[in-house]
Amino acid sequence: MRRALPHSRRGRLSLISVLVLVLAGTALGTWAADTWPWPKDRYCWGAWQEDSGPGFLGDEALDDDGSRTGEQTAPTRERPTGRCDVTIAGEHKSSYDGDKVSTDQQVSVEYGPVPKAAEARLAMVHDGFLGGDMVPLPDGLPGTVNGRGGLLVLPESCDTQDGRPTVVTMHASGTYTSGPSYIRNDPADLGGARQAAELLVAAANRGMAAAGCAPDEPLRVSSPVYDLPGDRERVFSTSEDVCGIRGLHLGTEDIEYQTGVVTRDLQTCSVRNDRDGLPYLQLAMVAQPRLAAVFDGIAGERPAARGWRGTGTTGEKHAIVRADCAGRPTVFLMGASTDLGHLAAFANAATARLRCAPIAPKGAAR
Repeated sequence: MRRALPHSRRGRLSLISVLVLVLAGTALGTWAADTWPWPKDRYCWGAWQEDSGPGFLGDEALDDDGSRTGEQTAPTRERPTGRCDVTIAGEHKSSYDGDKVSTDQQVSVEYGPVPKAAEARLAMVHDGFLGGDMVPLPDGLPGTVNGRGGLLVLPESCDTQDGRPTVVTMHASGTYTSGPSYIRNDPADLGGARQAAELLVAAANRGMAAAGCAPDEPLRVSSPVYDLPGDRERVFSTSEDVCGIRGLHLGTEDIEYQTGVVTRDLQTCSVRNDRDGLPYLQLAMVAQPRLAAVFDGIAGERPAARGWRGTGTTGEKHAIVRADCAGRPTVFLMGASTDLGHLAAFANAATARLRCAPIAPKGAAR
């Protein structure tokens, strides 16, 4: 027995040594193949994973000294609001002139009900997500998207007790700074409208699960997105029709417009000042039921003006009209202007296309 014990110990030590070498060799091989088994970072309530596709989640978004951080507040059953932010920051010296170059990019997602106040709700939804560069979400999902963000209206199970729909919004922003004076917009890379739609829906599914209102089947993006709108067009005459809408004349040449989607559910038109790029006029027709429900309760109880159909109100920067069209509640919106002549031209053109009665009386449009 005394002679056997040392051999037994040596055997065990030899076996352990072999196992250590095997594991070390396996680890070295996985590291060399870039598959080291460290867990990847996740963001936005676990909806997005590092290196999962879009540029802002990959290594290409980071400089040598760059960093990517995430902050979040998840919705709950008791407090069904939440926010998540993914921030990318980097700094280096230019190899050309030695100036300090810095990037600061962010992707932000918000989960919560639309505001109660009419102006706040119109500013959030109409101004932010119904512009001429937005397209409908695919697969009948109620919302809009582009390469910089989007909005999704959640199912009725997530509505507030007072009936307001809950929405999930996503927005990419960022700046690029070089030296003491050069700065330009440089939003985080979402990978295009289709990938942005997938990011938005993934965050919405996680948010609904946390808030306890998720549907039996998660929301999905399986179809291509609607064709992206065309380029902006310059107005060269004060009598030129804007956004292809006959009779919509703005009386100025210092503008450019973008005709957005034109479908049975949605039509948009955005006009900007040519000099400073600020909004000049924004128009939208919304007939998709859940997206139209976002504007419930803020169109008043009387017509927008004498002879107008439906109900409507005019605020400081917005006007809204709600009326039935082709058997569906339809909302007509105007932002950055309160000239009802512009809304009349747009609404009557949309109703003629949809083959329902005009919204404004004859002679109201201009």
